[in-house]
Amino acid sequence: MQKNMKLTMKQQCLVESNLSIVHWVIVKNIHVNCTILGMSYEDLYQEGCIWLCKAASSYDPSLSLFPTYAKKVIRNGLISYCRRRCDKEKHFVYLDVGDNGELLQGAIERSTMDGSAFDISFLETLDLLDSRKAAYHGVARLGIEALALKIRGYSITEIAALYDVPPSHVGAWISRSAQKLRNDPAFLAGLY
Repeated sequence: MQKNMKLTMKQQCLVESNLSIVHWVIVKNIHVNCTILGMSYEDLYQEGCIWLCKAASSYDPSLSLFPTYAKKVIRNGLISYCRRRCDKEKHFVYLDVGDNGELLQGAIERSTMDGSAFDISFLETLDLLDSRKAAYHGVARLGIEALALKIRGYSITEIAALYDVPPSHVGAWISRSAQKLRNDPAFLAGLY
């Protein structure tokens, strides 16, 4: 898909006069799920608007009416987007904390958490990792950055591509940082 899309005035008018199509495609075809990052109505509407612009830029009036064409483009685009979001959701890492604030092995099942509690936990975990990152250097610091990306839904392979290193390096970074964080009193105190 095009990264920097330039629309003509005619295409911009098509988009502006057909914004309601995005709403109706979401309502009729997509399951809004606020517990999955990027799947709230607002996120879906924004993504749908991008697909509406793509529909306007590739529209051929000799083939169909614009609303008919736009519905299909938006629907297909949103379905692909939802599949990517759900696939990323599988790669989230949830920190399981014991009664004494210790990090436990394993992960918390997402379905057992209330949506708002998850959002708070998610944000608090990222803030806590960010606050401790300054205390570390080298591999441990890289591991904390990688762990934060992993929590946001990136796979080890995607993180490795961001840093232009083999995936095994990212795994080693995360392992090193997790080992240090398990013994970091300030990090453990922040878990309470």
